[in-house]
Amino acid sequence: MKRNSLLYYLLAGALAGLLLVLFLFLYFPPYDYSYRQTADRRTFGSVMQTLADPYYEAVDDKLRALAESKGDVLISRDARQHADKQLEQVYELLEQQPDGIFVSAVDWVQLAPALEAAEKAGVPVVALDAAPGLQHTSATVSTDPDTAGALCAEDLAARLPQARILVLGQPGNRYSDTFATRFREALPEGCTIIGEGDGRRQLAASSRVGDELLEACGGEVDAVVAVNDQSAVGALAALERRGLQGKVLVYGMDGSPQARAAIQKGMMTGTVNRDPYRLAQLAGDAMYALLDDGVLEENAMHVDVKLITEENIGQYELTSWQ
Repeated sequence: MKRNSLLYYLLAGALAGLLLVLFLFLYFPPYDYSYRQTADRRTFGSVMQTLADPYYEAVDDKLRALAESKGDVLISRDARQHADKQLEQVYELLEQQPDGIFVSAVDWVQLAPALEAAEKAGVPVVALDAAPGLQHTSATVSTDPDTAGALCAEDLAARLPQARILVLGQPGNRYSDTFATRFREALPEGCTIIGEGDGRRQLAASSRVGDELLEACGGEVDAVVAVNDQSAVGALAALERRGLQGKVLVYGMDGSPQARAAIQKGMMTGTVNRDPYRLAQLAGDAMYALLDDGVLEENAMHVDVKLITEENIGQYELTSWQ
């Protein structure tokens, strides 16, 4: 009887010891796997010229989705169209030693010192809507402002061979200036630009500047061309206040859901679609190729643009960028 009791206690003790070892292994593993997950995680910076613009908000959102799908992190900064602020933001991100930075610059010239600092620190920079081969960057991804400007000019001239035109631009911004210059060059002799203003790519600013331009020309205008859809929507508000909505051709650029809906309703004439998701996808792919392989097959990538009008609006979603 005593022998059976002793055997019972020995077996119970062995089982308890086994359970203790199992508990310690499960709850206190010999290797910290969570550390490995965070140690391998990459951190990127995203500095957009303004996140108030739905286009750049969409670019930033897509970049974040790409990073997070790989277990990585994206730190976003909004320059709010201030070049000095953007310069500080890039320097601030560099202090955090990121694995890479995505930038859409307010002014590439003013941002050059920060780009050079990133290059010296070995931090790759993928520039969005920048000229190919931009100094101190590892890659550029851009839509084509030359083609965008020409598309708007050709469509406008086909509808109105004789037209008085107002332009809402963003002087000093390379992309906007290139678009406006090409638009001007592609206009036939019968079309004349009678006024230009800086809408800062913002709805409220463009609405206000639109009022000023309409006042200056006495409302005698046939078309308004804006460097982005937010400015075009601002122009629509100014035209509506003067009772001119639907009587003046209005063009924008981005291909935003808001602009597409306005085209379907007959409020806008056209917008140049430039696909922020495709832009971000190419930028993200380029960044990971640089980090994983160290090289790119092509360091200057382009996203095709296409003019959306009432003739082809049925091919596009009205509630998303797809």
